[in-house]
Amino acid sequence: MLILAELVITSQFHRSILTLSVIYSIAAIGLSLLLGYAGQVSIGQGAFMGLGAYAAAFCIQKIGLPVPLTIIVATLLSATFGYFLARPILRLSGHNLALATLALGAVFFVFASQWREVTGGLDPGIIDLPSLEIGGFTHGRVVLWLAETFLVVCAALAVTVVGGRFGRALKTLRTSEVVAACMGIDVARTKAAVFAIAAGFAGLSGCLFALYLRSFNAGAFGVGLSIELLMMVIIGSLSTIWGAIFGAFAIVLLPNLLEGFDHAKHLIYGLTMVGIMMFAPNGLGEAIARLLLRRRRSA
Repeated sequence: MLILAELVITSQFHRSILTLSVIYSIAAIGLSLLLGYAGQVSIGQGAFMGLGAYAAAFCIQKIGLPVPLTIIVATLLSATFGYFLARPILRLSGHNLALATLALGAVFFVFASQWREVTGGLDPGIIDLPSLEIGGFTHGRVVLWLAETFLVVCAALAVTVVGGRFGRALKTLRTSEVVAACMGIDVARTKAAVFAIAAGFAGLSGCLFALYLRSFNAGAFGVGLSIELLMMVIIGSLSTIWGAIFGAFAIVLLPNLLEGFDHAKHLIYGLTMVGIMMFAPNGLGEAIARLLLRRRRSA
């Protein structure tokens, strides 16, 4: 489907939207595992995307690592930070956990804004990352293929995780931590592991984001990004991996579709979000899928 979309889309602007949708989908899948399956709220995933982006820039500009090794380092670094941060943060629950992860995102933004020697701050930020042109193909197309490949790999990995023993542990954890502990599940280790996976996916997404844009600053990884990632999962589906991908495409596409309504864009966007949360609490993607299935059965 992604290959077909790429062949049909000829506009550079629309191809850019497709690329960003694919990149954000990777982070949304990780958050879907954390929120939808494990029941752990995080409003700080933008920080791990930022960590992956800055790690990629540092590896390429300062160390001179090749792109494949850079992607591995950025992903593992984000996952490692996520694992060790999860230990103290995930002792909290509910609103306290949400506030703690929100604070994490805010602290990262301040950190990225001020550590100019590494991040470049808000001005100029990171600039002039090398262009990826292979075999005569343009930078945008190469990054899109790369992002599509990682999206398929991450989606397959997530489906495998959900369908296995670890996935069953996550669902039990979402139902009740007490029940999970009584069933012999190591609650702390399981929560830390899924948080690390979500952070690693976000770091990979941030790395691809940096490689694609080539120039960015700390403003790209504010708290607003974390909220958008959260909305991607909520709108798509809390109980399916494909729903997170649907939500990512919806969140990226909707603001661009409303460009002709400059004065009412934010109002329409907000009302759309409220309507989805009121009438499709399990996610718009899941609601559409159930409607199509119901019509197919009735036919």
